[in-house]
Amino acid sequence: MGTVVNMDKELSARLNKVRSAQRITGQQIIQRLFTEIVEMHGDRVNSEDPAVWAGIGLFEEQPVTFLSVDRGQDLTERLAKNGGAVRAGGYRKALRNVELAQRFDRPVVSFLNMPGADASVDSENEGQSLMIANLMETMGALRVPNLAVIVGEGHSGGALAFANANQLWMLENGLFSVAAPEAMAAILRDDRALARVPMTASQLQQIGIADQVFKEGPQLTENLRKALRQWLATSRKMDENELVMQREQKFQQVLRDWFAD
Repeated sequence: MGTVVNMDKELSARLNKVRSAQRITGQQIIQRLFTEIVEMHGDRVNSEDPAVWAGIGLFEEQPVTFLSVDRGQDLTERLAKNGGAVRAGGYRKALRNVELAQRFDRPVVSFLNMPGADASVDSENEGQSLMIANLMETMGALRVPNLAVIVGEGHSGGALAFANANQLWMLENGLFSVAAPEAMAAILRDDRALARVPMTASQLQQIGIADQVFKEGPQLTENLRKALRQWLATSRKMDENELVMQREQKFQQVLRDWFAD
Protein backbone atom coordinates (compact mmCIF):
# COMPACT_ATOMS: atom_id res chain seq x y z
CA MET A 1 0.00 0.00 0.00
CA GLY A 2 1.47 3.36 -1.00
CA THR A 3 1.64 6.46 1.16
CA VAL A 4 -0.61 9.47 0.77
CA VAL A 5 0.59 12.24 -1.52
CA ASN A 6 1.68 15.29 0.53
CA MET A 7 1.59 13.25 3.74
CA ASP A 8 3.68 14.59 6.60
CA LYS A 9 7.25 13.32 6.17
CA GLU A 10 7.44 11.91 9.70
CA LEU A 11 4.19 10.01 9.32
CA SER A 12 5.23 8.74 5.90
CA ALA A 13 8.52 7.47 7.32
CA ARG A 14 6.72 5.65 10.13
CA LEU A 15 4.34 4.01 7.65
CA ASN A 16 7.25 2.76 5.58
CA LYS A 17 8.79 1.22 8.70
CA VAL A 18 5.68 -0.49 10.05
CA ARG A 19 4.70 -1.83 6.61
CA SER A 20 8.14 -3.17 5.84
CA ALA A 21 8.47 -6.89 5.12
CA GLN A 22 11.28 -6.92 7.70
CA ARG A 23 9.07 -5.54 10.46
CA ILE A 24 9.03 -7.68 13.61
CA THR A 25 5.72 -9.49 14.00
CA GLY A 26 3.56 -10.21 16.99
CA GLN A 27 4.11 -13.91 16.41
CA GLN A 28 7.87 -13.45 16.62
CA ILE A 29 7.56 -11.48 19.85
CA ILE A 30 5.29 -14.14 21.36
CA GLN A 31 7.74 -16.90 20.43
CA ARG A 32 10.51 -14.99 22.20
CA LEU A 33 8.50 -14.20 25.33
CA PHE A 34 6.44 -17.36 25.84
CA THR A 35 7.20 -21.07 26.14
CA GLU A 36 5.07 -24.21 25.76
CA ILE A 37 3.00 -22.52 23.06
CA VAL A 38 -0.20 -24.25 21.95
CA GLU A 39 -1.97 -22.80 18.89
CA MET A 40 -5.75 -22.69 18.59
CA HIS A 41 -7.22 -22.99 15.10
CA GLY A 42 -10.59 -22.27 13.52
CA ASP A 43 -13.74 -20.40 14.47
CA ARG A 44 -15.89 -23.52 14.98
CA VAL A 45 -18.26 -22.26 12.30
CA ASN A 46 -16.74 -22.49 8.84
CA SER A 47 -13.27 -21.00 8.52
CA GLU A 48 -9.69 -20.54 9.68
CA ASP A 49 -8.37 -16.99 9.31
CA PRO A 50 -4.53 -17.06 9.06
CA ALA A 51 -4.40 -13.33 9.89
CA VAL A 52 -5.14 -14.18 13.54
CA TRP A 53 -2.58 -16.33 15.36
CA ALA A 54 -4.03 -17.38 18.71
CA GLY A 55 -3.38 -19.77 21.53
CA ILE A 56 -1.93 -20.32 24.99
CA GLY A 57 1.64 -19.98 26.22
CA LEU A 58 3.58 -19.79 29.44
CA PHE A 59 5.11 -16.50 30.46
CA GLU A 60 7.52 -17.36 33.24
CA GLU A 61 5.32 -20.30 34.23
CA GLN A 62 2.08 -18.29 34.10
CA PRO A 63 -0.48 -19.37 31.47
CA VAL A 64 -1.45 -16.51 29.14
CA THR A 65 -3.84 -16.37 26.19
CA PHE A 66 -2.26 -14.60 23.24
CA LEU A 67 -3.67 -13.09 20.06
CA SER A 68 -1.55 -11.80 17.19
CA VAL A 69 -2.52 -10.07 13.96
CA ASP A 70 0.08 -9.26 11.32
CA ARG A 71 0.28 -8.56 7.60
CA GLY A 72 2.66 -11.36 6.63
CA GLN A 73 6.29 -10.92 5.66
CA ASP A 74 6.43 -12.21 2.09
CA LEU A 75 3.93 -12.18 -0.76
CA THR A 76 2.60 -15.67 0.00
CA GLU A 77 2.01 -14.81 3.66
CA ARG A 78 0.46 -11.44 2.85
CA LEU A 79 -1.99 -13.03 0.47
CA ALA A 80 -2.90 -15.76 2.97
CA LYS A 81 -3.30 -13.24 5.80
CA ASN A 82 -5.20 -10.76 3.65
CA GLY A 83 -2.62 -8.11 4.49
CA GLY A 84 -3.66 -8.27 8.14
CA ALA A 85 -7.29 -7.35 7.41
CA VAL A 86 -9.11 -9.74 9.76
CA ARG A 87 -12.13 -11.57 8.38
CA ALA A 88 -15.29 -12.50 10.28
CA GLY A 89 -13.88 -15.94 11.06
CA GLY A 90 -10.78 -14.33 12.59
CA TYR A 91 -12.90 -12.34 15.01
CA ARG A 92 -14.85 -15.47 15.94
CA LYS A 93 -11.56 -17.28 16.58
CA ALA A 94 -10.31 -14.40 18.73
CA LEU A 95 -13.60 -14.29 20.65
CA ARG A 96 -13.47 -18.03 21.29
CA ASN A 97 -9.96 -17.72 22.76
CA VAL A 98 -10.90 -14.73 24.90
CA GLU A 99 -13.93 -16.53 26.32
CA LEU A 100 -11.75 -19.53 27.16
CA ALA A 101 -9.25 -17.20 28.84
CA GLN A 102 -11.98 -15.89 31.09
CA ARG A 103 -13.26 -19.37 31.87
CA PHE A 104 -9.81 -20.57 32.92
CA ASP A 105 -8.64 -17.30 34.52
CA ARG A 106 -5.88 -16.48 32.02
CA PRO A 107 -4.72 -12.94 31.16
CA VAL A 108 -5.10 -11.92 27.49
CA VAL A 109 -2.30 -10.23 25.54
CA SER A 110 -2.81 -9.05 21.93
CA PHE A 111 -0.11 -7.97 19.47
CA LEU A 112 -1.40 -5.97 16.50
CA ASN A 113 -0.23 -4.83 13.08
CA MET A 114 -3.36 -4.51 10.96
CA PRO A 115 -4.98 -1.97 8.62
CA GLY A 116 -8.43 -2.77 10.03
CA ALA A 117 -11.10 -5.37 9.40
CA ASP A 118 -11.71 -7.02 6.04
CA ALA A 119 -14.22 -4.94 4.10
CA SER A 120 -15.30 -7.59 1.61
CA VAL A 121 -18.90 -8.54 0.90
CA ASP A 122 -18.16 -12.10 2.06
CA SER A 123 -17.08 -10.90 5.51
CA GLU A 124 -20.10 -8.64 5.83
CA ASN A 125 -22.37 -11.53 4.85
CA GLU A 126 -20.72 -13.64 7.56
CA GLY A 127 -21.59 -11.08 10.24
CA GLN A 128 -18.36 -9.10 10.36
CA SER A 129 -19.86 -6.08 12.14
CA LEU A 130 -21.49 -8.26 14.78
CA MET A 131 -18.28 -10.18 15.40
CA ILE A 132 -16.31 -6.96 15.88
CA ALA A 133 -18.96 -5.63 18.27
CA ASN A 134 -19.02 -8.92 20.21
CA LEU A 135 -15.24 -8.99 20.61
CA MET A 136 -15.14 -5.33 21.65
CA GLU A 137 -17.88 -5.88 24.24
CA THR A 138 -16.31 -9.06 25.59
CA MET A 139 -12.86 -7.46 25.88
CA GLY A 140 -14.34 -4.54 27.81
CA ALA A 141 -16.20 -6.79 30.24
CA LEU A 142 -13.41 -9.33 30.86
CA ARG A 143 -12.89 -10.36 34.46
CA VAL A 144 -9.24 -11.11 33.71
CA PRO A 145 -6.53 -8.58 32.79
CA ASN A 146 -6.07 -7.77 29.11
CA LEU A 147 -3.33 -5.90 27.31
CA ALA A 148 -2.95 -4.73 23.71
CA VAL A 149 0.41 -4.00 22.07
CA ILE A 150 0.48 -2.04 18.80
CA VAL A 151 3.44 -3.54 16.95
CA GLY A 152 2.80 -1.64 13.71
CA GLU A 153 -0.58 -0.23 12.75
CA GLY A 154 -3.94 -0.58 14.46
CA HIS A 155 -6.77 1.14 12.63
CA SER A 156 -10.55 1.38 12.71
CA GLY A 157 -13.03 -0.56 14.80
CA GLY A 158 -11.35 -3.70 13.57
CA ALA A 159 -8.30 -2.93 15.70
CA LEU A 160 -10.23 -1.29 18.53
CA ALA A 161 -12.04 -4.60 19.15
CA PHE A 162 -8.69 -6.08 20.21
CA ALA A 163 -7.53 -2.89 21.95
CA ASN A 164 -10.41 -2.45 24.42
CA ALA A 165 -7.92 -3.31 27.12
CA ASN A 166 -6.67 -2.39 30.57
CA GLN A 167 -3.51 -1.05 29.01
CA LEU A 168 -2.38 -0.14 25.50
CA TRP A 169 1.32 -0.33 24.69
CA MET A 170 2.93 0.81 21.44
CA LEU A 171 6.27 0.38 19.72
CA GLU A 172 7.76 3.79 19.01
CA ASN A 173 6.86 3.77 15.30
CA GLY A 174 3.39 2.33 15.85
CA LEU A 175 0.18 4.03 14.71
CA PHE A 176 -3.31 3.70 16.19
CA SER A 177 -6.25 5.57 14.73
CA VAL A 178 -9.88 5.60 13.66
CA ALA A 179 -8.74 4.81 10.09
CA ALA A 180 -5.58 4.30 8.07
CA PRO A 181 -4.02 7.60 6.95
CA GLU A 182 -4.91 6.98 3.29
CA ALA A 183 -8.52 6.20 4.17
CA MET A 184 -8.79 9.22 6.43
CA ALA A 185 -7.41 11.57 3.77
CA ALA A 186 -9.76 10.11 1.16
CA ILE A 187 -12.84 10.40 3.39
CA LEU A 188 -12.07 13.93 4.54
CA ARG A 189 -10.64 14.94 1.15
CA ASP A 190 -7.93 16.85 2.95
CA ASP A 191 -4.40 15.58 3.65
CA ARG A 192 -3.96 18.37 6.20
CA ALA A 193 -6.49 16.68 8.48
CA LEU A 194 -3.87 14.03 9.23
CA ALA A 195 -1.84 16.59 11.16
CA ARG A 196 -4.83 17.27 13.43
CA VAL A 197 -5.58 13.63 14.26
CA PRO A 198 -3.24 12.09 16.87
CA MET A 199 -2.12 8.63 15.80
CA THR A 200 1.58 8.25 16.57
CA ALA A 201 2.78 6.55 19.74
CA SER A 202 4.17 9.76 21.24
CA GLN A 203 0.96 11.69 20.52
CA LEU A 204 -1.24 8.97 21.98
CA GLN A 205 0.91 8.65 25.07
CA GLN A 206 0.61 12.39 25.63
CA ILE A 207 -3.20 12.27 25.63
CA GLY A 208 -3.39 9.13 27.75
CA ILE A 209 -4.36 6.45 25.24
CA ALA A 210 -0.96 4.76 25.05
CA ASP A 211 0.24 3.71 28.51
CA GLN A 212 3.77 2.76 27.50
CA VAL A 213 5.92 3.33 24.40
CA PHE A 214 8.86 1.04 23.66
CA LYS A 215 11.94 1.93 21.68
CA GLU A 216 12.67 -0.42 18.81
CA GLY A 217 16.01 -2.15 18.71
CA PRO A 218 18.01 -5.03 20.19
CA GLN A 219 16.57 -4.53 23.70
CA LEU A 220 12.92 -4.54 22.61
CA THR A 221 12.11 -8.11 23.65
CA GLU A 222 13.81 -7.79 27.01
CA ASN A 223 12.10 -4.46 27.72
CA LEU A 224 8.74 -5.98 26.84
CA ARG A 225 9.52 -8.95 29.09
CA LYS A 226 10.25 -6.72 32.08
CA ALA A 227 7.17 -4.59 31.50
CA LEU A 228 4.92 -7.62 31.01
CA ARG A 229 6.23 -9.20 34.21
CA GLN A 230 5.45 -6.05 36.17
CA TRP A 231 2.04 -5.53 34.56
CA LEU A 232 0.93 -9.11 35.27
CA ALA A 233 2.04 -8.85 38.89
CA THR A 234 0.14 -5.58 39.36
CA SER A 235 -2.97 -6.71 37.49
CA ARG A 236 -3.28 -9.89 39.51
CA LYS A 237 -3.81 -7.78 42.62
CA MET A 238 -6.94 -6.20 41.10
CA ASP A 239 -10.36 -7.76 41.53
CA GLU A 240 -12.85 -8.26 38.69
CA ASN A 241 -14.72 -5.01 39.22
CA GLU A 242 -11.50 -3.01 39.34
CA LEU A 243 -10.37 -4.47 36.01
CA VAL A 244 -13.63 -3.55 34.27
CA MET A 245 -13.67 -0.09 35.87
CA GLN A 246 -10.08 0.57 34.85
CA ARG A 247 -10.95 0.06 31.16
CA GLU A 248 -14.00 2.29 31.39
CA GLN A 249 -12.21 5.06 33.25
CA LYS A 250 -9.24 5.01 30.88
CA PHE A 251 -11.27 5.91 27.79
CA GLN A 252 -13.72 8.15 29.66
CA GLN A 253 -10.81 10.20 30.99
CA VAL A 254 -9.37 10.59 27.50
CA LEU A 255 -12.74 11.85 26.24
CA ARG A 256 -13.13 14.29 29.12
CA ASP A 257 -9.64 15.70 28.56
CA TRP A 258 -10.17 15.86 24.80
CA PHE A 259 -13.42 17.83 24.99
CA ALA A 260 -12.09 20.02 27.82
CA ASP A 261 -9.42 21.26 25.40
